[in-house]
Amino acid sequence: MGWLRVLLTAIAAAVLAVIIVLIVSRLISDPSSGRTLVRALGIPRPAVIAHRGASYLAPEETRPAFLMARELGADYLEFDIQRTKDGVLIALHDDDLSRTTNVAEVFPGREKDTIDTFTFAELQQLDAGSWFNRQNPERARGSFKGLGILRLEDIIEIAESGTTRPGIYIETKAAQRFPGIERQLVEALAAHGWMSGRGSQGRARLIFQSFEPDSLARLKELAPDVPRLLLIDEVMTSKDGWKGILKKATEVGAGIGTYGYRWAFGPHWSLRDAPTRHIMTWPWYTGDAHRAGLFVHAWTIDDPWEMWMVRVGGADGIFTNRAELALATYGRERHEDLHSLWNRIGYQ
Repeated sequence: MGWLRVLLTAIAAAVLAVIIVLIVSRLISDPSSGRTLVRALGIPRPAVIAHRGASYLAPEETRPAFLMARELGADYLEFDIQRTKDGVLIALHDDDLSRTTNVAEVFPGREKDTIDTFTFAELQQLDAGSWFNRQNPERARGSFKGLGILRLEDIIEIAESGTTRPGIYIETKAAQRFPGIERQLVEALAAHGWMSGRGSQGRARLIFQSFEPDSLARLKELAPDVPRLLLIDEVMTSKDGWKGILKKATEVGAGIGTYGYRWAFGPHWSLRDAPTRHIMTWPWYTGDAHRAGLFVHAWTIDDPWEMWMVRVGGADGIFTNRAELALATYGRERHEDLHSLWNRIGYQ
């Protein structure tokens, strides 16, 4: 029975470790401090932010991804904003089109050209859905083939209709490439009534975010009442240090976007620019941010264990590709199967 004793000891040690984490988290990062900050801004807590839509279930930043995130009950639809050569604001993450479209087939030789070199009419010729089917055959749908790149107005329409009314969480992407994009964005949102205060239940309908402090500073000047969040990454952490980042975040916004385990130890960072690794969702970082007057939304949290740990550590919300998992983990699932939701939004 020695194996049983070892098993029980291991279980007891694990339970003790969890208890210690809970106690330390509460001492270092009192959840009530974050709750006070987001309540004042009208941001739900813990906020479930659908990163590029429900991007585990559908091609990122496409209509079915945002429709599904809305129907699941996500608090915010998150997307990146860029501008075409002819001045149209569109939702796309990458600098170029090679990863998520068939640009190589339609415009050979322009695979690595940036978004600002294409007109919107040219972008509309691209298939932004079939790549998802090839990479994720277990989640593929025939209706994803031929999906188009969306305009800002398309996402606003999605957010304003359906069974729920999510907010929108907009990242200014590579803003230095698009002079004046902040003013254009604010004016477009105002024209659609999205700068007119809070939505139902006093919730903030709109949040701005960026890795670029200068872009957030311009948004602060143009739209001071809209919450703004400074996203941070390994390079910024290595260059500016934690205290320097907190200072920048408080100067340009009301929140900070920290990153979790998957990203801290991923292959995405240059060892030259970021030689060390930091998990920025530990409670002591979150506690520091709260004491600096900043709410904390962590990116990109896709595993249930980390969703739970980040919340225990005091974070006020998460960006996630797995909105369906996050809502279930936080006890907010709508108890409707995905098949029914796909039928409802027209992507059987």
